[in-house]
Amino acid sequence: MGTSISRDQIEAFIRMWLEAVEQEKERTGLPIIRDEKTGDPLFFDQRELRLRYLIPVKRIQPFFEGLQRGQVLYTECRSCGSKYFPPQPDCSRCGGTDMEWKPIEGPGKLLTYTVINVKPTSFMHYEDYVVAIARMKEGFNVLAWLKVEDPKQVRVGMDVRLVVDRRKPENYLTYAFVPAESQ
Repeated sequence: MGTSISRDQIEAFIRMWLEAVEQEKERTGLPIIRDEKTGDPLFFDQRELRLRYLIPVKRIQPFFEGLQRGQVLYTECRSCGSKYFPPQPDCSRCGGTDMEWKPIEGPGKLLTYTVINVKPTSFMHYEDYVVAIARMKEGFNVLAWLKVEDPKQVRVGMDVRLVVDRRKPENYLTYAFVPAESQ
């Protein structure tokens, strides 16, 4: 979906914002600046929040192995039949631990979506993107990015497929929706 912004450009943008906030604080006594697109007032938190985390995934490792094989997997409880996406290693309905790993074959029906124009700092290097929820043939909802050339073509009720996608520039495998007709 277009060109990406470099880390240096993001950091320069943040420095510019911080300078603007400092100027406004000096002038008004408040950490409030105007949104460039809408002119709306924005409160600028003075604390920086950086997050990096490690999450143990041993019990859902088959999900990541599935991505490497080009499959998006869910779990189904062999005891009660409950289905889970994101996959769970245990059934929250019956407490069972005998879970079967299955591929999501779809298609899904688009329930809702939003075009993300105003992004958190960690996503500013992406062009505007679409986040969507679809009801999959398997009977559960999935939240994922919807990869489309033109967001104006997206319609609630359209058929979508869930595919494995390599997210750039981070270069890791994840999943995303694509319109079903784009096979």
